[in-house]
Amino acid sequence: MAQAAVKTSLALLKRATPAARAAARADQAFDRQWGTDTSRQIGMNALDFPVALKNGSFHYQASGAHVLDEAIALAAINPADYVFIDYGCGKGRVVLLAAAKPFARAIGVEYSGLLTDIARDNSAIFSARGGAKVTPEFWQGNAADYLPPAGALFCYLYNSFGVEILHGCLDRLEAAKAQDPSRPILLAYINPQFGDAVAARSAWRERTAANDIRLFECTARFDA
Repeated sequence: MAQAAVKTSLALLKRATPAARAAARADQAFDRQWGTDTSRQIGMNALDFPVALKNGSFHYQASGAHVLDEAIALAAINPADYVFIDYGCGKGRVVLLAAAKPFARAIGVEYSGLLTDIARDNSAIFSARGGAKVTPEFWQGNAADYLPPAGALFCYLYNSFGVEILHGCLDRLEAAKAQDPSRPILLAYINPQFGDAVAARSAWRERTAANDIRLFECTARFDA
């Protein structure tokens, strides 16, 4: 729970800045425009997580649209060439934004059934109003158990969980890379509390960093 407290404290500090308040207004404007529910925060105690996972997960807080744009610019990619995966997608806002770019596919991975249901409702509303250019997809379960799809991957992680679940996700991505070494697999880690844990793995190379985002690439180098 200490990790969750750290994220909560950092989020409160960031929301106190003028830039953060402007971002919050933009987030609320997104919901007003589309009739969605993506801005309202939900604390861990209100989520349907077992105790063991609550200790390794953080409260729901959506990241702003500008963060996805910054991550794409940092990676210097054409979204249409990549499958987008949001690990810990919550109510699905970033998945909706990815579907509007569009990426080749836009997938959200979320443990909470409550949040997944909200994300699917948001997706239906957003799509019905013409916001999505590809159909948003959602997978419910432990992110460490999610099997990445084929194709080039652009993975997005907004510090949604602790290092144990993170390592499980990285294991899956490394296995996917081993099956098809030619395909690019990128990880944009926002508010990267455990970024050094990614950098310490031999299969990952940090390409660049800016604006509280660390961009990693899965390579063909693996531990023996």
